[in-house]
Amino acid sequence: MAKISKKRLEKYRRLADKGLWDLEHEGFNRFFSRARQEGVELISNSFSTQGMFRAPHRKELEGVDLAIVGVPLDLGVPNPRPGTRLGPEAVRYWSKDRNMVNYHTEVVPFDLCSIIDWGDVEFVQDAFNLNACIDQLVRDYSVFKENNVITLTIGGEHTITYAILAAFGKDEPLSVIHLDAHGDTAVMFGGARVSDASIFQLATVEGVIDPERTIQIGMRGRGIYRCEFSRASGMRMIKVEEFKKLGVEAVVQEARDIVGDGPVYLTIDTDVFDCAVMPGTTLPEPFGLSGEEVRDIIRGLRGLNIVGADLMELSPPYDPTGMSACLASGIALELLCLLAESRSIHSGIQHETHWK
Repeated sequence: MAKISKKRLEKYRRLADKGLWDLEHEGFNRFFSRARQEGVELISNSFSTQGMFRAPHRKELEGVDLAIVGVPLDLGVPNPRPGTRLGPEAVRYWSKDRNMVNYHTEVVPFDLCSIIDWGDVEFVQDAFNLNACIDQLVRDYSVFKENNVITLTIGGEHTITYAILAAFGKDEPLSVIHLDAHGDTAVMFGGARVSDASIFQLATVEGVIDPERTIQIGMRGRGIYRCEFSRASGMRMIKVEEFKKLGVEAVVQEARDIVGDGPVYLTIDTDVFDCAVMPGTTLPEPFGLSGEEVRDIIRGLRGLNIVGADLMELSPPYDPTGMSACLASGIALELLCLLAESRSIHSGIQHETHWK
């Protein structure tokens, strides 16, 4: 084999002389240059003074467009598998291994919105009473709404979503895109008014979501027979077999048609994923969606008026490999990009995130 020519070697050397952050993509290059100037540590995974996806930690909401919020709660899980209170911590850890930009969609969320990691909700009154915790969350998320801040929430049990919907849908019922193995529309499950099995039934009855502008994707398994309320109230249920037959593109188009142009809330329960790729969830179900399918659903929702999103039921203790949290952090980044782009488009305003 002939030696590599001097001309080719010179080309390679010139390429190797470029700086680590001297990138060809102009937008990425400009963003990373600004972030470094503002003191963002872009390499180390042990840099603990920054929040999820290296967003700045901050509680004050003035000038904020989008807040990342952790909710470490697992009091309302109707089976003996607690552990979701550790979900936010795990996603924060793995988020340091994710990027701050979306290489595929080319969205730079920190250039579109003023983003903070608000931190975790701390339950301070009657903290072992689920109803008291839900009431506190309604109050907390009402503050976000009053300050015109949209949220990316990492749970925690799925019951949390009810509180967010109650706060965000108080003035105008929301459309909902719901990815889950279970419908979560059971009536008085276990005798409780609210649990992670009854969220969307209660939100419908209280008028904070519109069931006829709600779509549930990925349904399967043990809870199917408790979803009669979903069908009877007008929600579109797509069981996993129908999803696989229709494909991502057709399902996304139907979701867009159903929710329309109004405010939309996107909620993802980690058991929508096949348990082979997401064992770290409260109620693992076989024969679910792949990581790529969920990712592509999120990307397919670009342009909708998404006013909030969450990722719930990650339960790290049931996956000692950490790969469930790794996948969850990748999905969380897609949600962050979707929310930031939606906020920028629908507000007509573009704000940069600043660390100083």
